[in-house]
Amino acid sequence: MHHGKHFRRLNRTSAHRNALLRNLASSLIEHGRIETTLAKAKELKPIADQMVTLGKKGDVNAKKQALSYLNGRDITIPKLFDELAPRFANRQGGYTRVQRIGSRYGDNAPMAVIEYIDGPSDIKRELTTKTLANIFKKNGQEQVSVKELVNNNTTDLPKSLVRNLKKLQLANSIEAMDEAIGKEMASRS
Repeated sequence: MHHGKHFRRLNRTSAHRNALLRNLASSLIEHGRIETTLAKAKELKPIADQMVTLGKKGDVNAKKQALSYLNGRDITIPKLFDELAPRFANRQGGYTRVQRIGSRYGDNAPMAVIEYIDGPSDIKRELTTKTLANIFKKNGQEQVSVKELVNNNTTDLPKSLVRNLKKLQLANSIEAMDEAIGKEMASRS
C-alpha cells in the first residue's frame, strides 16, 4: 500500500531536493533564523529538529552523522554541538518555530521565517515586547512586571498576548523580558 509516502516534492528531483534541504539546514544552524517559502520551511522543520537531537547526543557517531549531512562544517558543527545542544538540553523536542510573514512580491508565494526558539533574536519575544510596549504607551500606564500580567487574569490584554507571555516566561527569564519591554518603551518616547 502507498500509505505514509507523502512529502513535499518542491518541484525538484530527489537529488536537487536533498541538496536544497541540506543547504537550508546548514544555513539555519549557522544563522539561527532564515526566511524561505512556507513549504520549504515545513519540510525543513523535522530535519532541523533531528540535527539538534544529534547535537544533544554529542557522541562520535552523532558527530559523524552531522558531518555527513551539513555543509560549512567548520561553522555549523561547533555551533550545533557547542551552542544549540546545551541551549536545548532540558527540552524534549520542538526546537524550531515556523512563523508566516506574508507573500512574496514577485509570485505571491507564501513566505515564512523558520528559527530556533529561545534564541537571542526570537521573533515571538520581539513581537510580544513591542505589543506590550505599545499597549503601555497608549494607555499611559507604567510598566507592569510580566509575572504580574500572567498571574493577574483581570487585565484587559488580549488572550493571545497572555498566552504568548506564558509560553515565553518558561523559556526566558522574566527579568530579561521586563528589561526588553522597558527598552522598547524608552525607544518610543
